Order: sequence, then structure tokens, then C-alpha cells
Amino acid sequence: MLNKRAKAHSVFFMFMFLLLINFNLSQGNEVELLLSFKSSINDPSGFLSNWNSSTSFCLWHGITCNNFSSVKAIELIDKNITGTISSSIFHLPEIETINLTTNQLSGEIPYDLVSSASLRYLDLSRNKLTGPTPNCSISLEILHLWDNLLSGKIPPEIGLCSNLKELDLGSNYLVGRIPSSISNITSLQILTLAGNDLIGQIPRELSQMKSLKWIYFGYNNLAGEIPQEFGHLVSLNHLDLVYNNLSGQIPSSLGNLSNLQYLFLFQNNLTGFLPRSIFGLKKLIGLDLSKNYFFGDIPELIIEWQSLEFLNLWDNDFTGEIPNTLASLPRLQILSLSKNSLTGEIPPLICNVSSIEVLHLYDNNLSGLVPQCLGNFSKNLSVLDLGMNNFHGTIIETFDENCGLRNLNLNSNKLEGSLPGSLANCKNLDLLDIGNNKLNGTFPYWLYTLPELQVLDLRSNKLHGILQSSKANHPLSKLRILDLSNNEFTGPLPKGIIET
Repeated sequence: MLNKRAKAHSVFFMFMFLLLINFNLSQGNEVELLLSFKSSINDPSGFLSNWNSSTSFCLWHGITCNNFSSVKAIELIDKNITGTISSSIFHLPEIETINLTTNQLSGEIPYDLVSSASLRYLDLSRNKLTGPTPNCSISLEILHLWDNLLSGKIPPEIGLCSNLKELDLGSNYLVGRIPSSISNITSLQILTLAGNDLIGQIPRELSQMKSLKWIYFGYNNLAGEIPQEFGHLVSLNHLDLVYNNLSGQIPSSLGNLSNLQYLFLFQNNLTGFLPRSIFGLKKLIGLDLSKNYFFGDIPELIIEWQSLEFLNLWDNDFTGEIPNTLASLPRLQILSLSKNSLTGEIPPLICNVSSIEVLHLYDNNLSGLVPQCLGNFSKNLSVLDLGMNNFHGTIIETFDENCGLRNLNLNSNKLEGSLPGSLANCKNLDLLDIGNNKLNGTFPYWLYTLPELQVLDLRSNKLHGILQSSKANHPLSKLRILDLSNNEFTGPLPKGIIET
């Protein structure tokens, strides 16, 4: 009995001895791998000064260990590190996270990346890395490589990264077509390829990726139509295809995307009426269809977008009047309908939208009076641009002492009267353009009290009188552009204005 017990204890201690040896060997190996990585980079800020054998590597700056005292994470974010990435860090046996974003690392990403069986998160964004898009390991879930110098085509092998949830290759120099094999990554939720030189059509096979929540393909040279099949991506909440050469109409199937919050199609060659189906997107927060060739009326159905915060439709061919139902959008902050062919008046009900901060209506055929009520919520309103229309009457006179207006453009209308003194309440005003109207009266000297004014355009009006200097020290000290031409002013320009 004693012999059996002694043998059992002997086996147990032998096991623990071997385990301890393996543990020490493993830790020694990790030290070597980390120091190999350190030797491949330059650390001008000295952040890695305690990376030496006198300190346990679990206490080294930027290192996190797991419960078994093995390296779990390397995080060296924005440390001004230069040099290349040693392949050694991909051989750390239990590494899960490597985050080296926002440094000055160069060279290619080591091929050893594919051999890591534990790595789940890799962020090498905002460096100067070159070469091709690397193959990823089977365990990798997050791959962020945006804002580097990667080149070549996106390899078809990218489809083998079957566990990826996020793939960001944006802001590089990638060329060629988007490989349809990406659609094999059915777990992918975020796909960003923006800011490259990609061409060709958007693969219809991407519609198989039912987990996708975010598609960002902007700033490429993609052509063809938006795939009708995108209507199957029911989890999608962000679709951004700006600055491409896409043509055709908005697919009616996009109305099926009940979770869509942001739809950005700015700067393409899209055309047609706005499809009725998209007004069923109840969760829509932002819509930007600017710089395309959409036409027809802006439907009253926009009342369905009760969550909408910004609506950008500028530089299209929309006609008709501004819909009254805009006044029923309680969260609207930015409204840009400029450079269309809209007619009629600004709906007075627009003043019910007290949340509005930016109102761009320039370069249309709008007429009538400028609603005085716009001055009543100038605390929130920072940009009011009504230039190049046919408004008549007087300028808003109701700017109160809480005025937050920064930019007021009423250029090229038929406005009469004088500049209202209440504008002196708008102390944040940096641009005031009232040129090409029918204003009369003398120079408004209260302008000298606007400390932030940089652009002042009063040209081509009927203003008159002698210009006088201000008694204040350094009036209009930030003024950069002044145009008083084509008026009836007399006398020399005040010294204070000339000196600025």
C-alpha cells in the first residue's frame, strides 16, 4: 500500500517538475520573441524602456498577460514607433490582440500572420505599411489595416478568413475589382474598402452576407448599378457608396432594409425619381444623395422619416416646392436643398423645426419673403444660406442676444431696406454676404462690434455715405475679405479696415 502511494507521489511530482520546466521554457521563448520584435523597431519616446530581462514581461509597457502568465495582448498605440514589424510577435503562443495603430511602421506585413492560431484582433491602421493585403489566420475576427500604403489587388484568398467580423482596408492604394469571394465570410459585420482605386461593379454575391451591418465603398472608381440584391441585407444600418461612378436608379429593394440608419450616395451618376419604397425606412437618420441627377418633386412622404437628422439633396434636378412636411421632422438638424430648380416660398412652418442648425437653399428659383421667424431660433441656427434666389422684402430683423449664427449668405436676391441692427447680436458671425441686392442706407457701423467676422460682402447694393473709422481698438481684426464695390460710398476707406 505504501509502495503504491509512494509511486503515485513520485509520478505527481515528476509531472509537476516537467510542467514547471515547460512553463519556464515557454516564458523564456516569449521573452525572446518580444525582444526580437523590439529590436526591429525604433522607440524614440522610450516607451519600451522596461522591456528587459530584469522585469517580468507581464509588467512591460503595452503588454497584457492572461491567467497563465503568457502574452495575451500587445498594445502600442500612437507611440511614434518606426521600423518594421518582426514576424516574431505572430509566434507568441497565446497572443489574442495586437494593436499598433497610429505609428510610423513601414515595410510589409509578415506572412507569419497566417500561422497564428490564437490571434483574434489585429489593428495596424495609420502606419506606412506597404506591399500586398496579407492572408489572415483562421482565428482572426478583427482586421484593421486602413490608412497605410498597401497596394495590388485584394486577393481572392480573402474569402478564406471565415471568422472575420470586421475587415477595414480603407485608405490604401488597392486596385482591381472587389473579389466576389468576400461573400464567403458570412460572419462579416463591417466591410470597409473606401479610399482606394477599386474598379468594376459591386459584386451581387455580397447580398449573401446576412450579418453585414456596415458597407463603406466610397472614394473609389466603382461603376454599374447598385445591386438590387442589396435589399436582402436586412441587418444593414450603414450603406456608404459616395464618390464613385455608379449609375442607374436607387433600387426599390433598399426599402426592405428596415434597420438602415445611414444612406450615403453622394457624388455619383445616379438618376430617376426617389423610389417610394425608401420612405418606409423608419430608422433613417442621415440621407445624402447630393451631386447626382435625381429629378422630380421632393415627396411629402418625407414625413415618414421621423428619426431623420440630416437631409442632403443639393446639386440635383429636383423641381416643385419645398414640402411642408419638412416641418414635421422633429430631429432635423441639417437641411441642404441647394443647386436644384425648386420654386415657391420657404414654408413658414419650417420655423417649427427648432432643432435645425444648417439651412442651405442657395441657387434655386425660390421667391417670396424670407420668414422672419428664422431669427427666432438663431440660437441653434449656425448657417443660413439663401443666396442666388428671388427673395424680396427686408432681411430678418429678429436676431436676439443668444444668436449663434456663424454664416449668413443672402447674396443675389432682391432684398431691400437696410441691414438690421439685431445682427449685432450674432457675435459668432464669421461670414456675412449680402451682395447683389437692393439694400440702401449708410454703412452699418455696428459691424465693427463683430469680433469673429472674416468675410464681409456688401457689393452691388445702394448703400451710400462717408465711411468713418471706428473708435474701438482693432475693429474687425479677423477680417480677410472685404467687398464694398458697386455702391455709393464716398471718402477714403477707414484706416482700421485697411490695416486689418
